[in-house]
Amino acid sequence: MKPHFIVLIALSLLNTKISAQQKHVESNKDKMADLVLDKVSEVPEVKEFLRSGKHSERKHVLMIDSEPHTSFKYYEVKMGYDGDMFITLERFCVNPKTLKVYYWDVMADDAGFSNSAIISLTQWRKLRETALWNKPHTYNSGKLVALAN
Repeated sequence: MKPHFIVLIALSLLNTKISAQQKHVESNKDKMADLVLDKVSEVPEVKEFLRSGKHSERKHVLMIDSEPHTSFKYYEVKMGYDGDMFITLERFCVNPKTLKVYYWDVMADDAGFSNSAIISLTQWRKLRETALWNKPHTYNSGKLVALAN
């Protein structure tokens, strides 16, 4: 065999191996995304929202908006209406290690991708019933605090 033919075969085999590895990584990412969406869809309020869209003209959906990265360790999942444009109603975060679901209070999150407004579902259920919830607020030591206008 000629040397350049052997090099071509070796490169072809290497390319096949890299391609298989990429598919494996993508497959694992897809499985993790499915797990994350499944976990959020199990939240009773989310389950009810998704069920309520069965006969609606707008599609009620969940979508992963971002994956964990160095400055934000959670999967971000948006719940909302899909149509001509996606309309976000609520945001949830999922810890990729534990698959625990949290609520992301973006109204209180003035720091962008901050962990300060990631609260437990229990906290969310309790706080959203308060008068302060729909007003500008932040958190201090885990407590909801009004922001001055």
